[in-house]
Amino acid sequence: MPRNNWLDNPEYRQAIRASWEEPFGDMRQELVFIGQNLDEQAITRQLDDCLLDEEQLLAGKAFWQTLNETRFRLGVNVRF
Repeated sequence: MPRNNWLDNPEYRQAIRASWEEPFGDMRQELVFIGQNLDEQAITRQLDDCLLDEEQLLAGKAFWQTLNETRFRLGVNVRF
């Protein structure tokens, strides 16, 4: 989001700046899982398996589209 669209709130702006990474911008993302008997370690492991390394991240969309979708094992097909 362009900076001129940020809320005019010092705490909000500081939170954005704290997680800002060039050239990508605000790198903060949150996932919330609500349920009973969730296996936190298994969920964390599966999400960690989805992460790209720095070289893969910088390779861009053309590379990402070559990735095998089976690496995403959370029951959701991810499309780029």
